[in-house]
Amino acid sequence: MWDQLRDWIRERREKLNLFDEALGARQGNPMFLLGPLLYYFWFITVVTGVVLMIWYEPTTSGAFTSIERIQHEVPLGWLIRGLHKYAADGLILTIILRIYRMYFLGEYKKPGELSWMLGFLGLVLAMISGITGYLLIWNQRAFWAAKTVLSVPVYFDEIPLIGPMGFGSMIAYVFLGGPAVGQATITRFYALHFGISLVLLILVEVFFQRTRRKRMNMSLTPAVLFLVMLVVISYILPAESGRRADPTRTPLPILSDWYFLALYQYVKYTPPLWAGLGPGLLIGFGMLVPFLDRSRGRRPLERPFFFVVGLMALLYFLAFTVLILFNIAVIEREPFLVMVLTLMVLGGALLWEMRYRRRQRAAPPAAGPAPRPHAAG
Repeated sequence: MWDQLRDWIRERREKLNLFDEALGARQGNPMFLLGPLLYYFWFITVVTGVVLMIWYEPTTSGAFTSIERIQHEVPLGWLIRGLHKYAADGLILTIILRIYRMYFLGEYKKPGELSWMLGFLGLVLAMISGITGYLLIWNQRAFWAAKTVLSVPVYFDEIPLIGPMGFGSMIAYVFLGGPAVGQATITRFYALHFGISLVLLILVEVFFQRTRRKRMNMSLTPAVLFLVMLVVISYILPAESGRRADPTRTPLPILSDWYFLALYQYVKYTPPLWAGLGPGLLIGFGMLVPFLDRSRGRRPLERPFFFVVGLMALLYFLAFTVLILFNIAVIEREPFLVMVLTLMVLGGALLWEMRYRRRQRAAPPAAGPAPRPHAAG
């Protein structure tokens, strides 16, 4: 078994595409520029983050003050902080778009399973890095957003059998460093935020050094254009500082960064048990998609069930984000409607998949080329 696993990993590693570096023939398509841009935004985020460490103070009393000093007193501090924020947003956006591209084009199929799994894991780690970095500002919005997000693992305690073990509370306690958001929390978040980005970048650099691959398979033009875009956005929309965190005053509504907004709406809609289970099941499904999808085709309509699941996930992400922004949630009516709609759509997608596979099995095999006549001897 171990030999088979080792052979499986070796075969997929040879075809591994962390940043679409082996897809040079498709670089004319903008969707295949996402891989190089992912590395590009990541590199800018890490470099600017290391520079910000010079002035940042990871304490509850000094964090907000140091951010204000960087923004208004340090020479070009506003630019460094703006590049860090908007490059991080660009990083998460490119990861999400690349995940959807790989999903709808069936790039997770053999031999792309490992590329998909690492890409999906990268999205999870990027979101963890995002929420940990968000708290480091130590303003009202970040403080209460982190507190809300860290309440989700506690819902695991509602799970039968393993719930009484306090597994969810233990996860929250590890991140919080205590019963509430405080100095221990900011210390842990600072270490996680720094470690996830820098350690992973070092590991990736070691991989590229050993394999002699090209990291960014794109020309200089898009690199310059996106750098100019980041600078212009940083100037027009400077990174906000907000108000210093106050644990005694709860802001309403409590909102996090844009990529967590849909999760907030989901938590509003669901009972505690499913509020904890849902994100975990979604991550598990994403990681196991290459092994769950047994269809032969790569085109979306050749994988009806998985195509519908991906489309529904995208629509829910957009719809839930809009609903939380406008503070729309009729708890007595909407969760039931969402559940019924989801079950109906998934049921229809499953029937579509079964019907498509029956047609495929019933279809006659494609005729091969006609035999060439023998020349007269």
